[in-house]
Amino acid sequence: MTPKVSAVIPTYNRADKVRASIDSVLAQTVSDVEVVVVDDGSTDSTARVLREAYGDRIRYCYQKNQGVSAARNRGIAEAKGEWIAFLDSDDHWVNNKLEWQLKTLEQFAPGCAACYTDVAFYNHSETRTMLQLAEQSYRHDAQSGVNTEVLRLLVTPGGPGMVLCPSSFMARADIIRRAGGVNPRLRYQQDTEFMFRVALLTGFCYVNIPLVWFDRSPVEVRHMDQLVPGVPRTTAGVNAWDRLEFILQDSEVWLNGLLQLKDVPGPVQSLIREQLGSVHSGLANCYLVRGKYGKARAAAYRAVRLNMTRNFAAKFLMTWISPGLAARTVRQRESKRDAEFSV
Repeated sequence: MTPKVSAVIPTYNRADKVRASIDSVLAQTVSDVEVVVVDDGSTDSTARVLREAYGDRIRYCYQKNQGVSAARNRGIAEAKGEWIAFLDSDDHWVNNKLEWQLKTLEQFAPGCAACYTDVAFYNHSETRTMLQLAEQSYRHDAQSGVNTEVLRLLVTPGGPGMVLCPSSFMARADIIRRAGGVNPRLRYQQDTEFMFRVALLTGFCYVNIPLVWFDRSPVEVRHMDQLVPGVPRTTAGVNAWDRLEFILQDSEVWLNGLLQLKDVPGPVQSLIREQLGSVHSGLANCYLVRGKYGKARAAAYRAVRLNMTRNFAAKFLMTWISPGLAARTVRQRESKRDAEFSV
């Protein structure tokens, strides 16, 4: 018999945390739910702990370590449910999360085959929810509704416009598979890019109730001592500029990929180009502080071509006329910003 929902939980070396996530799925008021745990090469006691605690109540899949995107894709392939919902192995669901989503999806069918909820934080001092933090960019006025601006919001993740996280997201399984799953080339924006491709295929509705508890422990704790996946905080020779360059290069791949997609509305394409211009401007800063002036000029030129602003044009001219002065200006601005944050 086909389950109504497949809950896909990727995990890696979280034997001490993943049980709470699984328990939150098993406690759902919707009973027709399968739990698919994809162990991405854990070297701790995850396999033994889950076998002893759950037996055949969950589906446990082990694979060699390939990263969270590959683990999500394995879960998508293994899932048998009509709907697929994702849950990170350090997050938890409120017990009526799926009930709310299924009811809301039925309300807004057939136009919407994807749904997200509000999210509360734990292991953090922030008392506002994710949707409350996003109010300046998009206000969710109703208890449930349709987000007509989801593509725009998904182009600017990580800031006030980011209203979606994987642990609150559920979509019809056939839509997820048509979207092609999660891009394993990306290490930082993979979930956002995936949901953007889903949003090209179907509308998104929402439940304006915090039905997910999202772990906001320090990022190096959540990512196993990595500032972002794949970039260890403690690696010798890796500094803040190295990490920033990694994030920007990942964003470049992500945004360039969005520009290649079909059926992206014109205003969203323009926003993507603006964001990509900012990425190249940031890369120019990284190259300037390292004295890689040729790369800095090339990045500044790409920024201007994508988004001609006064600041980008001035930076491009400075990389040609006086790159040393441009580099000092970047360092001074960063030092001033760091000082302001430390107050």
